[in-house]
Amino acid sequence: MLFPTIQFGIFFPIVFVGSWLLRPHPRRWKLFMLVASYVFYGWWDWHYCLLLAGVTVANQVFVVGINEARSHGAKRAWCLVAVAANVGVLGYFKYYNFFVDSVMNGFDKLGISLAPPLVQVILPIGISFFTFQAMSYVIDAYRDNLKPVGLLDFAVYLSFFPHLVAGPIVRATEFLPQLRKRADPRHIEAAHAFRLIVAGMFKKVVVSSFRRVPRSGSTPRPSSGPTCRRPSVRST
Repeated sequence: MLFPTIQFGIFFPIVFVGSWLLRPHPRRWKLFMLVASYVFYGWWDWHYCLLLAGVTVANQVFVVGINEARSHGAKRAWCLVAVAANVGVLGYFKYYNFFVDSVMNGFDKLGISLAPPLVQVILPIGISFFTFQAMSYVIDAYRDNLKPVGLLDFAVYLSFFPHLVAGPIVRATEFLPQLRKRADPRHIEAAHAFRLIVAGMFKKVVVSSFRRVPRSGSTPRPSSGPTCRRPSVRST
């Protein structure tokens, strides 16, 4: 599911109301947000929810291993394994096709024809964001910046739909402590939220429209005004 769609226009009010009603009940709120985030992410292809869940469970195991390690060497080993696993998952989905094509082109130049198994790896949306956030959790635990949290808290952090497919990458030390606070639905920082929304809209609609990248050899010129471009999905 993408943000500028009718589906999200229906999805968001339902989640907003449910989130508001469940704020006084932390565990119910977390379960609700976890389910909502997985529905959001799996709307395009539910199979990738299995990937997100696998990354979540694996990194929780890594952090628990780091926390229970009795020597610095053991903690370092757990951290290295975790980073290698996350980079491996990211590299497979992002660079498998590029690597295979490069190898085939190289052998073609030598007059050798290869016929590797035909495997087209589709890049999951947002994989860069949640793998780097998982590594943030692991590295912060290795540096003793945080203690392992429950699997539910970590799952909410990794799958939280507002930043799951479009970022930004949020540090575990910034997000997880907020889950431990008992929220009061009567206290909403509406003014601060409104300022952030207005500033973001100004940058998106005004600044990005006037600061176009000039063509080679030409001088930059401002556009005649805000333009509306067809949205596109880019790999992350």
